[in-house]
Amino acid sequence: MDKKEFEFRKRLLSTFEVEALEHLNTISAGLLELERMPPIEVQMEVIETVYRESHSLKGAARAVNISEIESICQSLEGVFAAWKQRQITHTRELFDVLYLAIDTIKTLVSNLESGQPGIDKIHISKLVKEIDRFEAGGPSVRILSDRFESHVHEEEPAKQPEPKPAAKKEANAPEITAAQGVLPKRLVKERHPAASIDTIRISTEKLGNLLLEAEEMLPVKLAANRQANGFNEVISMIEELKSQSSKLYRDVLPAHLAKEGSGGGPLFTAKLQEFFNWSQGYIKLMETRARTVSKSAAHNSRSLDRMVDSILDDLKKAMMLPFSILLESFPMLVRDISLEVGKEIDLVISGENVEIDRRILEEMKDALIHLVRNSVDHGIESPAEREIFKKPRRGTLRIAISHMGGNKIEILVSDDGAGINMARVKEAAVKNGVLTQPDADGLDAEEACLLIFNSGVSTSPIITDISGRGLGLAIVREKVDKLGGTIKVETEHNAGTAFRIVLPLTIATFRGVLVEADEQVFIIPTVNVERTLRIKKDEIKTVENRETVPIGGAPASFVRLGRALDLPKKKKKAQESAYQTVLVLAAADKKIAFGVDALLEEQEVLVKSLGRQMTRVRNVSGAAILGSGKPVPILNAIDLVRTAIKFKSTAAAPSPAEESHAGRSIMIVEDSITSRMLLKNILEGAGYNVKTAVDGVDAITALKTEHFDLVVSDIEMPRMNGFELTAKIRNEKKLSEMPVVLVTALETREDREKGIEVGANAYIIKSSFNQSNLLEVIRKLI
Repeated sequence: MDKKEFEFRKRLLSTFEVEALEHLNTISAGLLELERMPPIEVQMEVIETVYRESHSLKGAARAVNISEIESICQSLEGVFAAWKQRQITHTRELFDVLYLAIDTIKTLVSNLESGQPGIDKIHISKLVKEIDRFEAGGPSVRILSDRFESHVHEEEPAKQPEPKPAAKKEANAPEITAAQGVLPKRLVKERHPAASIDTIRISTEKLGNLLLEAEEMLPVKLAANRQANGFNEVISMIEELKSQSSKLYRDVLPAHLAKEGSGGGPLFTAKLQEFFNWSQGYIKLMETRARTVSKSAAHNSRSLDRMVDSILDDLKKAMMLPFSILLESFPMLVRDISLEVGKEIDLVISGENVEIDRRILEEMKDALIHLVRNSVDHGIESPAEREIFKKPRRGTLRIAISHMGGNKIEILVSDDGAGINMARVKEAAVKNGVLTQPDADGLDAEEACLLIFNSGVSTSPIITDISGRGLGLAIVREKVDKLGGTIKVETEHNAGTAFRIVLPLTIATFRGVLVEADEQVFIIPTVNVERTLRIKKDEIKTVENRETVPIGGAPASFVRLGRALDLPKKKKKAQESAYQTVLVLAAADKKIAFGVDALLEEQEVLVKSLGRQMTRVRNVSGAAILGSGKPVPILNAIDLVRTAIKFKSTAAAPSPAEESHAGRSIMIVEDSITSRMLLKNILEGAGYNVKTAVDGVDAITALKTEHFDLVVSDIEMPRMNGFELTAKIRNEKKLSEMPVVLVTALETREDREKGIEVGANAYIIKSSFNQSNLLEVIRKLI
């Protein structure tokens, strides 16, 4: 096969894969509906649908010469044809074999592109014979139900049994698709023709890369705006120069003219007048040119704004996918788990056409699976238990997606089960050391509900492969927090439980409020800012050892942002304002008022990850680059609120972070620019003089020529890593006593021991990084 034929074959298989999955999804949906035993006329309609779908899939497989799929579809078509004639009575065994056939075809299809080993032909032959037995009405000989995983390996040289000859094409069974209007609406998902004038297929990876590149234009847009404003400032300066020159011309020249009349120097006066005339003309020329450039810069800035915003909007829309992409496998998931635990459950999905950022869909898949598993295993009772409480034998699990307006959507996962047993939740929390018994007794129902999100808290008496470890809901909250969303649980005894998840429609870019606290700038997502206001400082009151401020006529907890972030408090200004700027944040179902020094502006923000080494930094979710090129931390509103809840009155003794560190110099050695700038901001904010290096070689060169009191270093770096740098420092006579703090992602016992062995004074893990811990370690060392 030459290269041209190979590429054509590859494109053909790619098209077949998409078409095959469409057919298989429709067949699966039909089987799920048939299993619910609908009225006979509905059954006949659904059977006709799945019959035609299997026929179309068989034809498509024949076109690309995939005999294994063709032979399975041939047998499926025979079963559905017999079913149409009412020659088959559907049983659990029949459905199990049909689902196994669908799973087998899906595996064969997925292996086409991935190039993984095929499925054992003996297994295919057994599966075909098993399906044919149902068509013939014979006894069922079930295939072992480890599905087909154990049969997947390199194809054996054994000869494949001849597939049964294709049945003659029936006159009433043409190869048609949903686009021709044959399938019932409840089973058909929107399909697009394989070849369309106004649509193309593009991989989500390529689309994602385009979006990332477009998002990188945001800092350029902000920089252009900043430059346009800079021209306006230049014009203002020229106008001031023009004004002062004119004033000088008016005030000084007449005095010199008077002197000339009384014997002053005429030459000096003439030169002075000539200079004034020239300067006025030159200033006017500068002003004209500056205004022209400013006008052009402003025009270019507006054009760039429109283009960047338009490109981002279009690419974001292209990256939006309906929830149906994620939820299409959930009916089978619920069916399989229900059978495993002996329950009867109907899954009802609504709002699946609501679209959301593909990246959020990927992040939320595991979280939604955890919620569904919990509802099936813990929430909904067995048929016998439901009958005792006079409930229908079949439980109902609902997943509802709705648009909340603006940039938010809500996911509601609810069941009509027994509800959450709060007494058992508290008991499990106390047993796992989450809180003490007196604290548990003092919790109200809403606070007790939040305990289920703690790792290890489970009310299940046993651990199974479905649930019971107490990790599922902790993972759910972690995922929701990571995406900047919120989760709330509602439960009622013997009526059921509902989880409400609110998420943004898109990630990566968002509107953020720039605030200043203790001379440092931070960004807070606008979506979490409920309101901003200025209050008189004498309105800040202390109630039960906690500061409060009046918000809407009611007291609200108040915490200074710098205090919550453990920033060093700056010296008070000679003349302080009598007013306090307040930001009210709403997150984690709580509201906290934060005091800041100033509100700077609101702007669109591009989120930069802190890198895999710093996956979890308390109170910080990422970083952003401003138009000036300065990196600024993005605060995690949910973390901030939780941190603030733990604070008592700030009128207590001053924090050690408030001590002065003037004159102390620290070297930061870090190859990641984001981590390097974050550490630099933290230490400069604490009052230290900071210099940075990108690896050990740069660091050791600087250490030999400049004075430093301490080194903070990463370990994994090019040229010279942190272990090598520490050893080098210890071997240099002038540097041997210098403290070294290793801040790294390496957390094994062996790495810690190696750090101690080479002479590090402290070893801090990035995954659990806390800036207050770093500052405390440094204070102790210097």
